[in-house]
Amino acid sequence: MKNLLVAVGLTSLLSACAHHDDVRPSSDNQHYVIIKSSERGQGVKEALDQATHFCKQDKQSMFVLNESVTYQGEKTEHEFLSDKSTAEIITNAGTWLWVLGDGYVDDAGAIASIAGASAEHSLGKPYLINLSFRCGS
Repeated sequence: MKNLLVAVGLTSLLSACAHHDDVRPSSDNQHYVIIKSSERGQGVKEALDQATHFCKQDKQSMFVLNESVTYQGEKTEHEFLSDKSTAEIITNAGTWLWVLGDGYVDDAGAIASIAGASAEHSLGKPYLINLSFRCGS
């Protein structure tokens, strides 16, 4: 079971490599990246990484023209962040019990870890990141 946790973590890490699937190219060299994210900072970083990757394929630099982050959740942003924090705490505590526990403790940890991750996933991706950029020398 512990090997499964390591395999899932490694797969997630490897699939996080930067590409530019969300870039919307245009003919006037004003391109866009539009991303939905569960975290404001992570979404902005992902948009910037994709824009940079897009420009680097033609050996050019990326220049940001405009960047906006909009919260579009059903709950208030404060409630969303509070619920997300609680789910992360449950996931982390459960994972530690799962890995380090013995007997019934590791079973309870596995359940808590999965429940916390499910709760966090159910919160969705309420941040919409819209980045416009140009590629140039």
